[in-house]
Amino acid sequence: MPVTAVGRRGFARLAIGAVLATMTGCARGGGSPDTPGHLAGPWDQFVAGSKRQVDHSPLALLLERYVLKRSDGVHLFAYGDVTEADRADLDRYILSMASFAVDSLDRREQYAFWLNLYNALVLRLVLSRYLILSIKDIRFGLGPLGEGPFERELVKVLGRPVSLSDIRERILWPIFKDPRLHYGLCDAAIGSPNLQPRVFTGERVDRMLDGAALDFVNHPRGARRDEGGLVLSELYRRHTAAFGGGFAEVLAHLRLYADGALLPALRGARSARYAFDWSLNDGTGLGNLR
Repeated sequence: MPVTAVGRRGFARLAIGAVLATMTGCARGGGSPDTPGHLAGPWDQFVAGSKRQVDHSPLALLLERYVLKRSDGVHLFAYGDVTEADRADLDRYILSMASFAVDSLDRREQYAFWLNLYNALVLRLVLSRYLILSIKDIRFGLGPLGEGPFERELVKVLGRPVSLSDIRERILWPIFKDPRLHYGLCDAAIGSPNLQPRVFTGERVDRMLDGAALDFVNHPRGARRDEGGLVLSELYRRHTAAFGGGFAEVLAHLRLYADGALLPALRGARSARYAFDWSLNDGTGLGNLR
């Protein structure tokens, strides 16, 4: 009997549920995850069953005001419409996150914490260099040896310098081992998974990641077939290890979320081309899309 989309979502939820359950089985847990390249820090600690939450309302208001939904399902952000007051609120939000005792949270709230912080940092970075055509155009330092936007340390969390790559590859992945995290992180690009119009919270992080996975996998920028064969997002090649380690495993992951139109394209595929549109997801002046 074929697995329905609802069934696949349930299966994926079981995966993260099992991970989180193992992390919340004692009064207090922690220790560096046994993963090469893990960035150790206070975030390795957590408090099982903690009721403490983070105030993400400044980011929530920003997303509500400036995330736009294009008719083709791609989410844009109206960078050029952001007011100085809202930019100041974003700065204050990031500052509050940087000093927050993340080790006092349970694992679900920590998951939401890092997803939101990553997306907030991307927004602030683009706003600081606005009128760029792509986040990839941002360089720190002179010449081709200058640091790119993902390896640059953009914030100190509890005194520890952290980059976007640190959050994705050296904190979130070692702790949660959940491939869906990549669907929750937006890199300010048309080809990226969508910037969600609301913040992640511990209560809804699982449902939101499932929804983001379904949306991206079944959108042409995630996976599609054209006259040349199967085309997958470059996301799956950049992070192959997170999606299982090989092409067959990537396809198995995609089948968990693929709907009836995409499934035939995945069956029997032996290879794929990869594509990613790094154009800025800019919706400035398009407020009518709300």
